[in-house]
This record gives sequence, structure tokens and C-alpha cells, in this order.
Amino acid sequence: MTPARIRNAMTVDVEDYFQVSAFANHIPRESWSSLSCRVEVNIDRILALLDEDCTKATFFTLGWIADRYPAMVKRIVAGGHELASHGWGHCRVSDQEPHEFRNDIIQVVPEKPHL
Repeated sequence: MTPARIRNAMTVDVEDYFQVSAFANHIPRESWSSLSCRVEVNIDRILALLDEDCTKATFFTLGWIADRYPAMVKRIVAGGHELASHGWGHCRVSDQEPHEFRNDIIQVVPEKPHL
């Protein structure tokens, strides 16, 4: 495979262990800032593996993570990968009222959304 050819092989959820839905009832969102994050080291490992094979991926990133690790987000984009939003704080749309969903988008997107 030549390096010029782009292959999008997978999607990656850019979130930390304590942000997954399975822990939603055990780890309150208010405590996230006090927990040790592993996301940056793990994403750098994934980026290195993808780069070895000239493979691209889509990285669905939480706004909460992007706000705390902007350099990591820049490395994702610099590697030619697609950056996508996974919401601000990993709230399922089906669990949100329309105004809550709107506020989630506003936190992620600096310009006013046209909804």
C-alpha cells in the first residue's frame, strides 16, 4: 500500500474509562475533573499504530476531553484523521430534553447552531 492512499479503517471514541455509559451510575460527572486521565497516552498509541500503516480513522471526541487536551486534538487532525463530536459530556441524545441537547451542542460548537 502506498502512503498516498488513504484508508479509513475505523472509528475511535475519544473518552476516558470513567466516561463510558457503563459507569454513569457509579462515577458522577462532577468527579471527572478529579480523576486521573489515560486518554492522551492511549490516543497517542492509536495514532502511532495507524500511522505505521498509513491508515486513517474518525475520532469521535468528547468536548470535555477536547477542552482539556487541545494538543491531542491537534495531533489527531495533523495526522490527517477525521475529527467528529461525541457531544460535550457523553449524554445520550435519547436521554436529553430538546433544550438539553441544544445546550450540549452549544458547548461543543462555538457558533450558534441552526436548529
